[in-house]
Amino acid sequence: MSPVFFFYANPYQPRGIEAARALQNCLRAMGCTVYAEPWLASQGVGQAGEISAMPAGTRALVAFGGDGTLLRAVPDAVQKQVPLFGVNAGTVGFLMDGDAAQPEATARMLVEDAGQKELYPLLAVEFEGKRYLAMNDLSLTRGEHPGVIETTVLADGERVLGAHGDGIVIATPLGSTAYALSSGGPIVRPDVQCLAVTAIAARELLLRPVLLPLEAKVTLLAHGRDRRRLQLAIDGQTLLPVTEEARIDVTVAPERVCLIRPQTHRFFSTLRRKQKIWNQDEEQE
Repeated sequence: MSPVFFFYANPYQPRGIEAARALQNCLRAMGCTVYAEPWLASQGVGQAGEISAMPAGTRALVAFGGDGTLLRAVPDAVQKQVPLFGVNAGTVGFLMDGDAAQPEATARMLVEDAGQKELYPLLAVEFEGKRYLAMNDLSLTRGEHPGVIETTVLADGERVLGAHGDGIVIATPLGSTAYALSSGGPIVRPDVQCLAVTAIAARELLLRPVLLPLEAKVTLLAHGRDRRRLQLAIDGQTLLPVTEEARIDVTVAPERVCLIRPQTHRFFSTLRRKQKIWNQDEEQE
C-alpha cells in the first residue's frame, strides 16, 4: 500500500499553496497518495477530503504556512494519532521545519520515514465546563479592554503570583518561544518538563517569570471590575470572551502531539536561525 499524506494549508498564504503543489508532485512521483482539504484540492493539490476524516494509516499531516497553521491542525492530528510536519511558508515559523524551496528532500524524508518523531506534552484547559487542548500556550488578556486587569496564578492550591497589567501567559516548553518570549518569558529547551508563567506588561516592576513543574495543577483567576472584554486565547487560535469572574484550570493532558523533525534539527541552532537578531554570532560556530 502506497504511503498516504494529508495536506493542510493557510488559504491566505499563496506561498503555502505553491509549496503544497510542489511537494505533492514529488510525493506522487514516488507513488504516494495525497489528500487535502476541499478548498486546497480545488487549487490542484491532492484529492479532496476532510481533515476530520483522514484515511486510516495516514503517514503524516503536513501543514503549510506559519506556526498558526500547524497549531490549528493539532486537535485533528491528536485525535487521529497522526504525526504532524510543518513546511514554512510564513515568516519565522519556529514549529515549521520544512523548507518550501526543497520539496524533493522533504518528500524523501517523509516517504523513507527518516525524520525524528518527537512527542510533546499538551495542556488541558478547562473553562466554563469545556475542555481545550493547548500545545504552545494559553493567555488571559485584557483583549479590547483599555485598562489594567488583575490576575492571580495558583499552583497546587498555593498562590504563585498576582499581577496588575495586560494579563498572564502560561506556556509549555515548546511554546516558550512564542507569546511568552515576546512577553519577557524565559527560553526553555523543549525537553525540559516545566510550565512557564509570565505576566504581560505588569506594573509590579520586580515581578519575574516563574517556572512550575509540568505536572502542577494551575489555576488562573481574573478578578476586579470591568471584565466585559477580557479574552482567553488557546494557542492564539481559539479565542473565548471572559464576561464574568474567570477561573481557568490548567493541567498536563494525557494526550501527546507527535511532530516530525529533520534529523539535523537542533533547538538552539534553529532558534538562532529563526531569530535574526541572534544571527550576529552565527559565524562563530
